[in-house]
Amino acid sequence: MIRDILPEPIIEMFEEYVSKIIDTVNSFHRGIELLNDMRIGEAREKLAETMKIESKADKIRKKILLLLEESRLDPSFKEDFFHLIKRIDRIADWVKEAARDLTIIPYLETPADIRDGIHSLIEKVVSMTRLLGAAVEKILDEEYGDAKEILKKIEAIEEEADEIDVSNRGKLLKYSDNIKPVTLAILLHDLNSDLEDAADACEEAADYLRALIVTWTNNY
Repeated sequence: MIRDILPEPIIEMFEEYVSKIIDTVNSFHRGIELLNDMRIGEAREKLAETMKIESKADKIRKKILLLLEESRLDPSFKEDFFHLIKRIDRIADWVKEAARDLTIIPYLETPADIRDGIHSLIEKVVSMTRLLGAAVEKILDEEYGDAKEILKKIEAIEEEADEIDVSNRGKLLKYSDNIKPVTLAILLHDLNSDLEDAADACEEAADYLRALIVTWTNNY
């Protein structure tokens, strides 16, 4: 069982780490909502908070990795868990990049159709991240069947995110004559790509969680 393999301090830090990743995504989502409500000052504060939360998550990640290096865990499990942490970290990295993009994009000057598409994409990332957190808790509670069902949902939502990504890129072409200057279109493309990469990172993390279940428990 995972709890039998991992030392309790690492488990506690891991749970806190995943919680911070979810907080990072939720904070960014709230920043988008505030922008759409034209509450610019509050939105900027929330985006700044997003990056601060991500920084806290990164500090926890480094502590976990240090404990892993010092532990006497099975080398194969240690490597698998390290890669899981790396995939989860990518979620926060991409959301942080998206938050940085939003600090310089005149978002409200963007066509509403494009803003709606961006909002739809971040909502998928929010759903996937929350489900990832739920799957982690199920695994730690040894409810592996439930965890697998949650991980399937993440995979399904990632496919929906792919469709939104394609739609958003199509909108950028559709409204290209209305987006000035051209650099704004580039920044919007980068923002959309950051969120799509965050969605991909969620699915990759889910894949590694599934591998942990198969490899390191008696649940096949």
